[in-house]
Amino acid sequence: MRGKEVGTLLLAVLGVALLLECTSGGAQAELVPKMGYVDVQRVFENYQKTKDVMTSLTVSFEEKWAAVGEKRKLLEEKRKAVGEKLSQIEEKGNQIERKGKELQELDEELKLQGPLLAPYAKEEKLAQIQLLSQDIQRLEKERQNLDRERRTQEIQLRALEEELRSLSDSLQAEKQKEEFRYSEEISADIRSTIKGIAEKGGYRLVFDKDALLYATPEVEFDLTEEVLSRLNQNYRSGQ
Repeated sequence: MRGKEVGTLLLAVLGVALLLECTSGGAQAELVPKMGYVDVQRVFENYQKTKDVMTSLTVSFEEKWAAVGEKRKLLEEKRKAVGEKLSQIEEKGNQIERKGKELQELDEELKLQGPLLAPYAKEEKLAQIQLLSQDIQRLEKERQNLDRERRTQEIQLRALEEELRSLSDSLQAEKQKEEFRYSEEISADIRSTIKGIAEKGGYRLVFDKDALLYATPEVEFDLTEEVLSRLNQNYRSGQ
């Protein structure tokens, strides 16, 4: 009983082997589909449309960034003006301090020497004190005016900084939006071209080279140059 079962199994295996041998041409082709890969990054960078678009965007945004550059110059001028105003205010403060010390010294001299001074000498001291007091009042008024101007300039400076920041962010966002739009358009071109080549060449699977862990060195698997050549040819003919 055991021998008959083994014999039946051997006959079944032999039958399957003969069937596979007879159908090896078609079935094997289906089991091992035609495959290829494309260096999509290289295609993207060397596609003439990509180069033209990047050049066009660069020229277009150079003009817009030039306006930003002018505002940056104005901003630096405003900062410099505020710095100069602060220096002027500091200098006025130093002058007030020096004259204040002189006034204090004259006051002390007058208190100590007053009873001993001749009338003309006393009048001269009082005149000096009056002139110093007037100078201090004038300097203080000038310092206050300078400080008001400085505060106004700082308000203008902050407004200009905010305007420049907003303009820079807006241009950067606009540039990124344009780059993304064109990248999507170029990616669609690449996908369409790969699909056309794959369908015409009978490829069942086409991979991005960056997604491959390993690929054999045979050149027939690499469709990069064919895709790039077809893309540029179609682009030139469509211009």
